Amino acid sequence: MDRMAFSTIDSSGQPAFFENLIHANRVAAPIFSLRLARHQTTGPTLCLGGYNYPKAVGFVTWVPVTSMTYLAVSMAATQVNGHLVTMSKSITAAIDSGTTPIYVSQDIASAIYRQIPNAQRADQNLFASNPVDFNLGKTGFGSPTCVSGVGMGDSFPDELTIVEDEFLKSWYPIYDYSHGARVGLAPSVNNYA
Repeated sequence: MDRMAFSTIDSSGQPAFFENLIHANRVAAPIFSLRLARHQTTGPTLCLGGYNYPKAVGFVTWVPVTSMTYLAVSMAATQVNGHLVTMSKSITAAIDSGTTPIYVSQDIASAIYRQIPNAQRADQNLFASNPVDFNLGKTGFGSPTCVSGVGMGDSFPDELTIVEDEFLKSWYPIYDYSHGARVGLAPSVNNYA
């Protein structure tokens, strides 16, 4: 979703795709939203100029964008199996749909997986787990072990998390370029399908 982020990260110095639409008055509002599919016959949807109310269930929680680079917000904690995993300091979380896994530092990944019974480190710097959205499939034919959608690497920055498709399947993200830039999250209809 780099071309939907802010032009400040583009090496060409050119406005990003959505910024061009805003400046050319081609969208009803400076907002776009995305719905990712989960085990459904219809694919994902991108709504430019607003958001598709039937794709969200419940209230939208708005979080200010903390950096006019990626569509990133501040993250101080996450919840895993009902347990709060707090960060040692607030980190930047890019709410992105460029890939499937969620990328975190080793410390955060370890804290998350301590909350998942029988989780174990795999050779690929991923951990085995079995929650619905984080299960990317078995490690091999007939294997009882699955690979999760939370990945990390030795050189991944401690102060950054990239929140990708595995999270966004459960949430309907709304990216608002007005109000100083903010990201809204509402429960997705995927949770009730």
